[in-house]
This record gives sequence, C-alpha cells and structure tokens, in this order.
Amino acid sequence: MMHALLLVFLLLALSSSADEWKPIKSVSLQKDQVERIVVKSGALQRLFEFRWTLYADDALVVLHSYDDFVAQNVLRSHYNNRSFRVALLSQGSGRKMPPYFLVMFKRFDFKAKQALFDIYLSDDDERVVLKFLQETM
Repeated sequence: MMHALLLVFLLLALSSSADEWKPIKSVSLQKDQVERIVVKSGALQRLFEFRWTLYADDALVVLHSYDDFVAQNVLRSHYNNRSFRVALLSQGSGRKMPPYFLVMFKRFDFKAKQALFDIYLSDDDERVVLKFLQETM
C-alpha cells in the first residue's frame, strides 16, 4: 500500500512538472556554429550562447555560456543525459522558482553533419523577454 501511494505521488509530481517547460525554438547547428539568445529582465540584459564541438561514439560535446559563466556538457540523445539546464535569474529572497532554459539534444543528422536541439523555457511569472540573434558567418 505504501509503495502504491509513493508511486501515485511520483506520477503526479512528474505530470505537474511536465507542463512547466514551454518549447520556444528548435535549432540545427553545424560544428562550432553558435546559437545566441539575449535574455532581458527589467534593466538586466544577459547573453546565453551554446555550440557543439565534437560528436563521437553517440556523444555530443556542447559548450555554453551565460552571464560569463562557461560550462561544458556531454549529451547523448538516447540516454537520460540528453539535456542541460541554465538558470536565467537568481532565486533571490522570494520562494518563486527562477526562470530556466532547458536545451535538449534530439539527434545528430549525419548527412547534414548537424546536431538538432529543442530549447525550452520555464518562466511561469514571465519575468524574462528573449531576443534571438541571427548567426553571421
């Protein structure tokens, strides 16, 4: 009985969190092609950017930066580690969840030599405004 209640609680928690992410853009990037998004909140303006540098053994190496914080992730499209999350604002003193990006690696297109991503946003209070910058090559 206890296990059944725990299972029901977990399913409810997962189903309620599934709606928090809103798809905002699908992106196809070639190696070292950069996707840039300006994140505005009030007078604050920050740049989020990411690119991939290597695809080998079904693993994609992704570099990303936000507000001068640089990170690297190894993503796999067929496993649990296929995405990374970036907090867009600090939590502050309030108890509200800060807005987040979720960047999910969908698949690698071998013919076009491109990685395909979906970008999601969690921002229930609509505290950020996004501006997508065009890549110039």
